[in-house]
Amino acid sequence: MEAQLTIADIVSDPTLDTRLLSGAGGLHRMVSWAHSCEMSDPGRWMRPGELLMTVGLCVPTGSQAQREFIASLDEAGLAGITIGDDLVAPRLTKALFEESERRHFPVLATAHDVPFVAVSRMVALSNADQSTRGVLRLSRLYQAAAQRDDAAKRSGLPLGQLFDTNIRVI
Repeated sequence: MEAQLTIADIVSDPTLDTRLLSGAGGLHRMVSWAHSCEMSDPGRWMRPGELLMTVGLCVPTGSQAQREFIASLDEAGLAGITIGDDLVAPRLTKALFEESERRHFPVLATAHDVPFVAVSRMVALSNADQSTRGVLRLSRLYQAAAQRDDAAKRSGLPLGQLFDTNIRVI
């Protein structure tokens, strides 16, 4: 399986003008998708491995609220957060950065002139080959299940070939 895009890959791409603010221990985190969300509980709307992109409307004010915000994103399994550097977000507190460092949860800042869609496209393109392989494997699974040869289906051979393992149907 090919490696997915990581937070470090995003930070190191000069075209994305995104820098690490805290959580360097999480630079290795894999990014499966990048999604913009301004809802008050973004972890509820996103899936593990996704990068939250926000102008900061979802970032609470106050030290304790920001600490809990980072904890909730990490517990939801998000890869990290990037905040648009366009002065909409509240002031980020020391508590937010401490929680980010403690959890190795990357907090990034993306320059004002970089549209979030540029980050999304990079993630999508980087993961496209893996997604395509998944769709092809699913198609082959449907083909194996739709075979008219009952003896082949009962033998498990088509599925065994698809998943490169021995399968017996009992």
